[in-house]
Amino acid sequence: MTIKRIFSVIVLILMAIGFYYYAYKDHRDIAAEGAVYTDSAVALKDSIMQNNEAFLNQTVKVSGVVTFIDDNSITLNDALVAQFATVHTAQLNQQLTLKGRCIGYDDLFEVVVIDQSTIMD
Repeated sequence: MTIKRIFSVIVLILMAIGFYYYAYKDHRDIAAEGAVYTDSAVALKDSIMQNNEAFLNQTVKVSGVVTFIDDNSITLNDALVAQFATVHTAQLNQQLTLKGRCIGYDDLFEVVVIDQSTIMD
């Protein structure tokens, strides 16, 4: 084999390895990440209504009073819906601090939605 063929094979192998690591990255651990935003649920809603993409796909830490409970989600102060991967232990009118990934503002229900939520208290 010539030098050009050996070099080409090495470059192809390195490109394949690079593509593999690019395509199969580890998943984010939201619970272990630091929060970009820390405040109340109502303040987060007001901030997002002013600039809708400010906290998109960012880790946020919010606090508020539980106003609605569903199987895998809860609502804080009628301003934020937090979705959980597992069953939560929250109760109505309980003060909570949550951490999760902000996925945006729901115009229909007028709430901020976060997923991958964990209860910090």
